[in-house]
Amino acid sequence: MAINILTKSEKEASNLRDAIRILAWSQFKAENDTDLKGLDLYDVFKRDWETYKIHTMVLPEIHKFVSDLGYTPDELMQIRTEYYANKKEYNNNNRTDEF
Repeated sequence: MAINILTKSEKEASNLRDAIRILAWSQFKAENDTDLKGLDLYDVFKRDWETYKIHTMVLPEIHKFVSDLGYTPDELMQIRTEYYANKKEYNNNNRTDEF
């Protein structure tokens, strides 16, 4: 294992990629109403996501991609923040304590 410290630019690019993944996953779920649910459906999505062109882009290219989608980086970061806040709240509300 190696220690890897991202530059500020790399970190921003990583966060924007994650925000785009969240948008793509939401759209994928809406468009693919199948018997597959949850993690099984995500596995199908993940195969395509891992080869999606965004992974080869650097920050300026990601900014252009985001702009072409009609978003600002700040809007995507807000979507990402809300997604993780909702996920945390859901997990907290559905947690089962074992004693």
